[in-house]
Amino acid sequence: MSLPQSVDILIVGAGPTGLCLALALHKHNCTNVLVVDGVEQGENTSRAVAVHAATIEAFDTIGCAEDILQAARKISATAMRSKRGRIETATFGPLAKYTKFPFMIAIPQHVTEQILGKAVQDRNIRVLRPHRVARVQPSAENPSLTDVIFEDGQVVQARVVVGADGSHSTIRENAKIGWADPDGEPTDEKDNRLMQMIIADVILENPPDWPLENINLAVSTDNIVLLVALPGQPYPHISADQLVYRIATGIPASWGPPPHAPDSEYLQKILDAWGPNVVLGPDAPRIVVKQTAWSSRFRTRSSIADTFFARLPTGIGSDGEPLREGGPIVLIGDAAHIHPPMGGQGMNLGIRDSVKLGPVLVEFLRTAPAGPIATRAQRELVDAPLRQWAEERRGRALTVIRFVKQLGKSMTLPNERRWLLGIVPFNPAWLRDTFLGFMCRFTWWRAHAAWQISGLGNP
Repeated sequence: MSLPQSVDILIVGAGPTGLCLALALHKHNCTNVLVVDGVEQGENTSRAVAVHAATIEAFDTIGCAEDILQAARKISATAMRSKRGRIETATFGPLAKYTKFPFMIAIPQHVTEQILGKAVQDRNIRVLRPHRVARVQPSAENPSLTDVIFEDGQVVQARVVVGADGSHSTIRENAKIGWADPDGEPTDEKDNRLMQMIIADVILENPPDWPLENINLAVSTDNIVLLVALPGQPYPHISADQLVYRIATGIPASWGPPPHAPDSEYLQKILDAWGPNVVLGPDAPRIVVKQTAWSSRFRTRSSIADTFFARLPTGIGSDGEPLREGGPIVLIGDAAHIHPPMGGQGMNLGIRDSVKLGPVLVEFLRTAPAGPIATRAQRELVDAPLRQWAEERRGRALTVIRFVKQLGKSMTLPNERRWLLGIVPFNPAWLRDTFLGFMCRFTWWRAHAAWQISGLGNP
């Protein structure tokens, strides 16, 4: 399909973040918008399953919360399970004093995308696939505009280009925006069991008798296995009476790289090595992976863009740095920040990036001149709201990255004897479980944990 010659806003990437931005713009009567994606609908990989209260609130502002909730399973608590027993670590009910959505929901990312896609279609927002961006460059006739060149040779001129094109963002790379771990590159890859992970949606024989409205973490020696029941019929080829579970876990380096799409045999080895089969003990019926609906592997890392907003370089300044006098480039979602999946924060943060960005872009379009911007002072004045949005969202992302890193460390403490000062024996995992077992008796502690996860304090 032919692309339009020009648009006000070009969103590159039709995942949840890109679609939510298009919906937020439409809500503010900004309709000269085009969303493009390099793959056909349904071919994007699905990882996210948790949606938090702050994100449901964001969905509510763009008119999608009701449909999302109808397709989801409400989660009332998270629970850590080990041979020592069950510890409820977060309870969401007390959040009712802060939000009308005092719960987490479980919904596969591809189902979320289907709902958002229908909302976009109902509003006649243009989403064109497959169109892969090759490069971006300042327009020759007006450097404040951006020419987006696609692999098939088509060119779209845009007043604003938004990169929602994932962690390997072509838009970020072309804009020459730096990308790195805020704490420096990790040095513990060999010992970090969550550096490489698998994720799968499966049908289980003899599933554990755990509440379906819980997120369950089976914690065993040096590893964790997430287990959560998915709602409804997430896959058309699986009958509605079959309950599908999402499992996810780290793969130690000693196992080598996991297969691209782990099969049921491989997943069974995982459940036998660290999952519920270990936690429940030898007297419980063996949990068997009966069928694998979908599976994938991925490596985890944390990275963040140097800025979420910049103008496209038009040359090199006297200081050797890019001279940024081109069109506006904005980054959202995984193009702006990534981190390991603990706490289920990634997609949530990206969606909130988008919904917050909508009105800011509308204001930019209203105030920015159609022609070239004459002076640096005028450009800085026009760009001020976008810079403020970018600084705020980058701060939010850094907070999430720090939280997720700390959460990952606490989850993978070694279950072995260590020595303090060479004379005092201790077991890090035992200390963690004992501490949590005591503190999680208190509702205020579990409510605080739910607040941290919910995003309400870091919307």
